[in-house]
Amino acid sequence: MLKLYARVGVILLCSLLPMLGTTSLAQDPLSPRLQIGINLLPAIVAANQSLAATDIDRNLPIYLVYRENRYQAEQLRQRIDQVGEIRGRAVEAEAISLKELLAAEPQPLSVVFVAEPLDRQLADLVRFAQQQRLLLFSPFAGDVERGVTAGFQVTDKVLPQVNMASLKQSKIQLKAFFLRIAVKHE
Repeated sequence: MLKLYARVGVILLCSLLPMLGTTSLAQDPLSPRLQIGINLLPAIVAANQSLAATDIDRNLPIYLVYRENRYQAEQLRQRIDQVGEIRGRAVEAEAISLKELLAAEPQPLSVVFVAEPLDRQLADLVRFAQQQRLLLFSPFAGDVERGVTAGFQVTDKVLPQVNMASLKQSKIQLKAFFLRIAVKHE
């Protein structure tokens, strides 16, 4: 009788394992860098002085760019949707593949958040963002040095990080206070 209960228990456990794996996968938390980045993004966007000079009646498009992981970009989009508005403009977040974004014609002053490492394709996105006057933000280490407009640096505290050449190329002006506290990459 004990052997029968043991077998039933093993069969039950084996049948539940796939469901446990699926549940934990769906609840995977975002990496710490993505969490910090998505929380810092509204402050960086609000520091863009050009937003104040543009039509406040327009929504503020924020593109969460992914290469392969749409699920992660959608998680980030939901977090941005909770912000509601930045500098009086309603946030309009969209998860979009890198390929789709590069083929699109986004509004000037839109924001692009890099939702996963883009490796070799990052250079294409940097050029596109500069040509289209998009604020390009990446939470990944080393991306600001590779031309991304803004990100952050983690030492004993989290500091915004800005690529000054990319800012100038994109014709984006950030508030002086924000630039004073940011780590600048020349």
